[in-house]
Order: sequence, then C-alpha cells, then structure tokens
Amino acid sequence: MSDVNDRDLWWLCNPAMGYQLNERKVNAEDKTDEVDFNIQRLGLWIQYNQASAITQIEWRNLEVDKVPPLKDDLFAGIKFGSNGLNAVLSVAVKTKDGRIFAECIDCQSLRNGNGWIIDYLEKMKPRAVYIDGQNGQESLVNDMKDAKIKKAVLPTVKQIISASALFEQHVFGGTLCHMNQPSVEQIVSNCEHRAIGSSGGFGYRSLNSQMEVAIIESMMLAVYACDITKERVKQKVIC
Repeated sequence: MSDVNDRDLWWLCNPAMGYQLNERKVNAEDKTDEVDFNIQRLGLWIQYNQASAITQIEWRNLEVDKVPPLKDDLFAGIKFGSNGLNAVLSVAVKTKDGRIFAECIDCQSLRNGNGWIIDYLEKMKPRAVYIDGQNGQESLVNDMKDAKIKKAVLPTVKQIISASALFEQHVFGGTLCHMNQPSVEQIVSNCEHRAIGSSGGFGYRSLNSQMEVAIIESMMLAVYACDITKERVKQKVIC
C-alpha cells in the first residue's frame, strides 16, 4: 500500500503519464477506496482475492490462538468432491461462549478409500455425520453400517442451500471460530457463489481450479449440523 496522493508514484507506475494520461486526470479519480486506487494506479498486488465471497481478512478475523472451551457434542461434515478426486472430513462443535469451532480434519484422494474416515468416526463418535457427494455417499454409508455407525445424514438440496446461508451468517456475524489452517484459508478466500435452484440459493465454486472447494463445503456441512441440532438436556434427579 502506498500514498494515493504521491505524484511521483503516479509517474513511476503509469507508463501512459505524459501521453494519454496526465496528473489532472489522475487527480480527478476517486481515491476514497485506497486499496482499489493502489491496484489500478500504483501496481499493488494483493494476496487475497477481492472477488471471493469471503475475504482473507474476514476469515482471519475469526481466528483463535487456541481451541476455546468446548461443549460435548461433535458434528462431522463429509464432502466428496464433484471432480471425483478427493474426500474431505471436517468437524464442528459448540463452544461454551456460544460460538461454533470448526476444523478440517483431512482431505484425501478417493483412491485411499474410506478407512481413514471410518477410523476417525469410530474414535471420535460424532453425534451426527452429514455426507454430500454422489460419487462417494453410498459407499461410505455402507462402510458406516458395517462399522455399526448409524448416524449418517444425506442432506437434500434444500438443506445444502440452508447450510451455505447459515455458514456465511456465522462467518459475517462473528459466531464462528477456527485455528486458521492454511489450506482452509486458501480456498475460503478464493471461492465464489454458484447458483443452486431458482430461489436465490447458492453453494460454492473455486476461483482456482487447482483448489479443492470440497474443503469449505465439508466445513459448511459440519457447522450446519452443529447449529441445527438441539443440545442434549441433562436430567436432574431431585430426591
């Protein structure tokens, strides 16, 4: 970032100055958005994508230095990528201060099978497991049945739309927190909305074909499951 009123930089960064462009024209341009002026006139290259549905700054504002005190129930979201290459497992859990803590557990090639997912689910025993992606749903559900894990939920299109909207409500409302995993930040800050249905619903699409959008989608499912599930009410026995 540089001073938008530095006339020496106007000349240094704009080869057209003195030809098609002059100081009077540049001076008349809107400088209220200093970031935009730096990009357009002063050669600024930003590391985050301004076209992203969620910016890097917005995501980093939710970062915590350590895992906050958590409540008991864990919820899992599993997304099989639409490109048929990867499976992603994320989890979410409510914190004692009323937020939701979310984390991506792993993103692995479909060639590795479902064993790593089953191992995690058996060990952590989430209260609900939401699974999306037709190229892997049926196989995983069958493996879960074999492992006697009976908590699979296959969300409808309506639920996916609700999950996307709810995820952003938590992001922009500051009620989501995370440990800022680099792979998650990379895709979250480089994705855009894709239309689902005809009523304004949306999902996500990566702005970079080399990034796995299933990462944000699995986290979105975990947060949705965590948010909509009623907390267990502990019974009190009074003698």
